[in-house]
Amino acid sequence: MNMLGKKLAAVVIGLALTAGSAQAVFADSANADGGAASAKKGQHAEWKAQTAALKSQLVTLRAEQQALAAQIKSLHAVNKSAVKAMPKEQRAKLKASLKQLTQQIQSQHDSIQALRTQKQALWAQVKAAKQAGNTDAGTADLTQIIALKEQIIQVKQQVLTLQQNLQTLLTSIGV
Repeated sequence: MNMLGKKLAAVVIGLALTAGSAQAVFADSANADGGAASAKKGQHAEWKAQTAALKSQLVTLRAEQQALAAQIKSLHAVNKSAVKAMPKEQRAKLKASLKQLTQQIQSQHDSIQALRTQKQALWAQVKAAKQAGNTDAGTADLTQIIALKEQIIQVKQQVLTLQQNLQTLLTSIGV
């Protein structure tokens, strides 16, 4: 072989080795990506398994809260129309006597808003925990969200009671 042939053979062997090592590198990165995807699927499955009961509890509480909200809204509409049907001077007297009741209702609404703000912050933490694959932190946050939702339901039940008291008062006046 002449000198040119030897150089050509060395270049071909060098290219072959480079191509082989490049394939090995790409194969390793493909396996690493597959491993990462597999790990991610495993984390997701674990997350779903550990949060399933909490999510079903949230769905139940959400339905209960929506039913309460519908009752409150209905009573509020009935009470509002009853007050509008009153003569103006009777409405003025009623407004003064109901000041404490309306303040209680407003206080309850403010309390609900504060609980909702806390709950929204916890939902952001749940999302971050899920993305990080931190199931323990996520389930702890979901448990706190459930506790806050239960508190909201209790406050809404108090609002419902106050609306019912208002309705009783309006009925006793003869509206």
